[in-house]
Amino acid sequence: MNKKYYEAYEERYKQVHQSQNKAWAGDKPSPTIEKLLKKYGANSKSSILEIGCGEGQNAVWLLKKNYNLEASDVSAEAIRWCKQQARQVGVDENRFFVMDILNNHLDKKFDFIFSVAVLHMLVDDKDRSGFFNFVKKHLNHNGKAIIVVMGDGKMTRKTDTTKAFELADRPFENSIIQVATTSCRMVTWEHFLKEFRNAGLKVLEHFLDKTIAGFDVSMVAVVEKRERKRFVD
Repeated sequence: MNKKYYEAYEERYKQVHQSQNKAWAGDKPSPTIEKLLKKYGANSKSSILEIGCGEGQNAVWLLKKNYNLEASDVSAEAIRWCKQQARQVGVDENRFFVMDILNNHLDKKFDFIFSVAVLHMLVDDKDRSGFFNFVKKHLNHNGKAIIVVMGDGKMTRKTDTTKAFELADRPFENSIIQVATTSCRMVTWEHFLKEFRNAGLKVLEHFLDKTIAGFDVSMVAVVEKRERKRFVD
């Protein structure tokens, strides 16, 4: 069975973890996530889901602060790494699990969902729509989602998904290593906000952020599920 282009990070994680025994994306969390969770009322009882937790920089950090968090990623290698990091700092490794949100769903909903550096890896329109639909389906009434993607709101970019998995030179710390090529799609603010509207998600705020770990600048949006109005005769 052929792997989907967005699964290429599985190979990248394996290559870096096995050859370097270090995290590809480092270990720094993005403080903007907790700031927004707090701003919109999250507490230790709020149910929170991270989509695409990667190597666990944000999830492990929030679990250490006693947030009621579950974290998923399509990469089994990423989740293996997350569980290892969780054990090292004494948080529950069972909060991490493998899931492809484009092909699976959960039998529960959450007060908060957040995702950092995942949506821009989805290039095809149908896959991006699947991402938004998953978010909407898994939010509680009045639930909020925080979505962070790479980009400045002006630049557009769309990589060739047929090149996924090909080896390419990439900088890592103070050297150059060969890792699997991954995908990326950057869109304008206009396009980004339209995608939320089309998915039935209301944008509460959006802004550029230069504090997201690993990126010079990122686009951040906080959204909630739009409830259909009921008309009574």
